[in-house]
Amino acid sequence: MINLDRASLRYGPILGLSPTTFELPDGGGITGLLGPNGAGKSSLLQLLSGLLPPSGGEVRVFGEAPFRNPAVLSRLGLVPEGDRLPTGLRGDRWLRMMGELSGLSGERLQAAMARAMDTVGMVERSRQTFARMSKGMRQRMRLAQALLHEPELLILDEPFNGLDPEARLTLMALLRSLAEQGTRILVSSHILSEIAQLTDRILLLFRGRLLAEGTVTEIRQLLDRHPVELRLTGEAQVLARWAVEQPELAAMRIEDGAVVISVRSPRDILPRLQQAVAEGSLPIRALDPLDLNLDAVFQYLTKDHA
Repeated sequence: MINLDRASLRYGPILGLSPTTFELPDGGGITGLLGPNGAGKSSLLQLLSGLLPPSGGEVRVFGEAPFRNPAVLSRLGLVPEGDRLPTGLRGDRWLRMMGELSGLSGERLQAAMARAMDTVGMVERSRQTFARMSKGMRQRMRLAQALLHEPELLILDEPFNGLDPEARLTLMALLRSLAEQGTRILVSSHILSEIAQLTDRILLLFRGRLLAEGTVTEIRQLLDRHPVELRLTGEAQVLARWAVEQPELAAMRIEDGAVVISVRSPRDILPRLQQAVAEGSLPIRALDPLDLNLDAVFQYLTKDHA
């Protein structure tokens, strides 16, 4: 469905995306595009959605170049980053206008609107103006617009920004349902936990470079090859004596009422830690992982690529 061959994007002298190569197969599923702000996620999505042509290399979606190509654009849906909706306009009237701009009309448009609003759960509330809608409701209306023409590929750029926890879970459930029905979804985020919950495959971007790709499990295993920092809060001297006996220990420092240990293969040491605490031989009050987060992932990966 998607094929990039050393595709790059420049904004004048600024390189937004280094030459990048990857493929996504046909069929449903959710792929996460993960990276901090400025990593090149939006640049990549602009290439895939046909908003910009590549500065070098090739971009193919459904086997064709997407830029200014109606044959490709009619088969994909886009929810761009940002929320710039006309506040005084009713949601259903905006949706009708967007459907007409997409070439829908008459009964076909009415059926598409009804189907899309039912899918996103906005049938009853679409008559409100955008000014009266919550962030989550507006996000669902934007998704309804992208789904009007039943796209085979759905592209979402940071769709969870500004949503409360309940709205995030609702949107995640909706995306999983669409993927199960055969829609290929590409969703970008800078929050590792969101992508880990949602996707079956991850693309990691950093400073315009594709650093790694794989399943959530494979990315987690990539972390396990690097020391992971854990803070053990409790009787520091006792904790330190236990830690130095562990073969996975790479480094240690003692803080006020705590010990911070750097360990290899945390999956091996954590069961022994749990057993020692359960037996009462390890006086620990709290366990905090310090670097199992997105920043640490990219620190490790950039070291590997240095």
